Amino acid sequence: MNISYEQIRAFVSVAETGSFSAAAKLLNRHRTTLGQVISNLEIETNLTLFDRSGKFPVLTEHGKSLYNHAKNLAEYTQSFEHICQSVEKGIESDITVYHTDLLPVSLIQQVMKTIRKEYKKVNIHWLHKSNAETLAGLKNGKVDIGLVLIHDTNSITPTDYVYLLSMPFCLCAAPDAPIFAKANVSLNEMKKNRQLVLEDYFNAGIEKIVTVSNYYQRIENMNIFLSLLSSGEGWAFVPRHAVQEMLNNKVLKEFTVKELNTAVRFPLAIWSTHQSQKGPVRRRLIELLSELSKQYN
Repeated sequence: MNISYEQIRAFVSVAETGSFSAAAKLLNRHRTTLGQVISNLEIETNLTLFDRSGKFPVLTEHGKSLYNHAKNLAEYTQSFEHICQSVEKGIESDITVYHTDLLPVSLIQQVMKTIRKEYKKVNIHWLHKSNAETLAGLKNGKVDIGLVLIHDTNSITPTDYVYLLSMPFCLCAAPDAPIFAKANVSLNEMKKNRQLVLEDYFNAGIEKIVTVSNYYQRIENMNIFLSLLSSGEGWAFVPRHAVQEMLNNKVLKEFTVKELNTAVRFPLAIWSTHQSQKGPVRRRLIELLSELSKQYN
């Protein structure tokens, strides 16, 4: 049995339009040619797929049983053609982004909304990884872009480096958390009360800078971290963008400490391999991330 993509598409088009003429117009083929394509498919399958006794072709029982499978196959072949065309134009079919969990989710949403208008077929994989995993992925070619939190010049690697923003952090806890037992929160109170620390702080090498309490809990997942923070489990240094809505709704309460008289900020940056070696989707992603991240400064 030797069935072609052309035959499958012709079969699906006739079944969906209900007419050889309409299907021929859809596929930009002559009606007689399309009829012959269907006839050849019926010969290959040894099945009658359409009842042609009436004015319009009607799927037979055999035709009905094969239609869904044929439709899936037609869609796969069309997708394959789109990918081939994109590859021919140098457009990537897949992009992999490793990122810190501290990255604003709304930034990803904004970037993807624009990308989807410009590149409808590309798949962009957003994976939460550590700085070390990101650097290794860039070196072995598994990663196209890394979005990382850094804190000193030693964090700048031989890869391309694009500064995005100086991400502001704030001190907060649930309004009824033990740290608010006294009117003024001091550094000593911070040390005595439990602190929640995101695992990404360790991944980025800033854990010694932000860990103050003698009693701290490491938490990997951002959702669990925010849930425990809002339940009064402890206090935390946390990116302001992640808790601003909770602060506005008084689910969390911000506090300041006189001994810590400077605002806490850490740079968010892009790591990537050389720009000229990659395609237009990756370059556009970097442009959008650089442009849209400014609002979070």
